Amino acid sequence: MVASIQETPVINPYDGSVVGTVPEFSEQDVRDAISRAVQAAPIMASMPAHQRGSILNKAAQLIAGQVDEIARIMARENGKPLKYARLEAQRAVDTFNFAADEARRLHGETIPLDASAGGGGKVGYFIRVPVGVIAATTPFNFPLNLSVHKVAPAIAAGCTVVMKPAPATPMTVLKLAEILREAGLPDGAFEVITGGAEVGSWLTTDPRINMISFTGSPAVAHHITKTAGLRRVVLELGGNAATIIDEDANLDAAISRTIMGSFSYSGQVCISIQRIYIHRKRYEEFRTRFIAAAEKLKLGDPLSDACSRQLSSKMYIPVWR
Repeated sequence: MVASIQETPVINPYDGSVVGTVPEFSEQDVRDAISRAVQAAPIMASMPAHQRGSILNKAAQLIAGQVDEIARIMARENGKPLKYARLEAQRAVDTFNFAADEARRLHGETIPLDASAGGGGKVGYFIRVPVGVIAATTPFNFPLNLSVHKVAPAIAAGCTVVMKPAPATPMTVLKLAEILREAGLPDGAFEVITGGAEVGSWLTTDPRINMISFTGSPAVAHHITKTAGLRRVVLELGGNAATIIDEDANLDAAISRTIMGSFSYSGQVCISIQRIYIHRKRYEEFRTRFIAAAEKLKLGDPLSDACSRQLSSKMYIPVWR
């Protein structure tokens, strides 16, 4: 990553303290980062599977040894409770190891062609080749998990990645880049660019980008698809999640799961519960118990293990008529 002159502070949403500063990339900075990824693409494409797998396993090992440090970075810049940040870091270990396994078994396929008369004695085949340079954009709510889910499979497939993290949570991704360099990833194979919407636009519209992987809002995704052309595009957008509590529901289990699904990460999850439909015969009991459970949630400093989760916006609980 090349630092620009202008720097932007990253603010802790809990107490307003400055977590760190990151460069505000100029258009030339973005173009240069893409150039480095383009130069590294042939190196990654020709890298043998065992080497890609070893890099991914090493990254998993390095993350496993720094779970607490990575979790504190996430908790400070993101505001999520520390214990959930630790879980996110631990999940990244699994994701890298899974990707390492896939790197070693990526292969093509042979296809008998004798289903037609002219295909007797003939066999077709295909092989998998890296797509090239991937532009990846990640949101603030899971700064490590959603980044790892993009970069680990890309490395496994022999691709390079230019990643733009959310402006509010870049420190976690910069830490990830540091870990991947230590794991042996070649220079330019994983570039991190920081900044706002303009930076994302410069990234996704550059003609040297072969694939775009975006996680975020439908509005931004719609804009990306209008300019992507024939390039591959992968979109992970917001959810619209409802839960039904039927007449025969186990309310102990239902309360536990709906409290978790409603208030974890202050509701800032694409699969967070947004509506609960309750059978009219169970409505009053569910409502009473749900409110009581919500009132027991502990709020406060996300760096404290006593903090369970923060309350989200008001939940609508209609009766199922």
